[in-house]
Amino acid sequence: MSAKIKMYLVYGVVFLALFLGIWVLSGYMFEPDSAMRKLTPIIASIILSPKPHVVETQSGRQYGLKSLFSKKIYWFKD
Repeated sequence: MSAKIKMYLVYGVVFLALFLGIWVLSGYMFEPDSAMRKLTPIIASIILSPKPHVVETQSGRQYGLKSLFSKKIYWFKD
């Protein structure tokens, strides 16, 4: 599996886990049909999930994820 696929797969799984967790929590806080219950999980998941990070080097592209809470980039290798 290539590093690019690994990066986007981990990004998608983390985003989905955050979204579903916040969706369940927002169900207890807001009315079932309110706009806040629909928008809160989407916005929070976008902000909190790690962002894909691609760097072009002489040896090729390097793929990683960069978190909001850390300056460290988590690199993926082929």
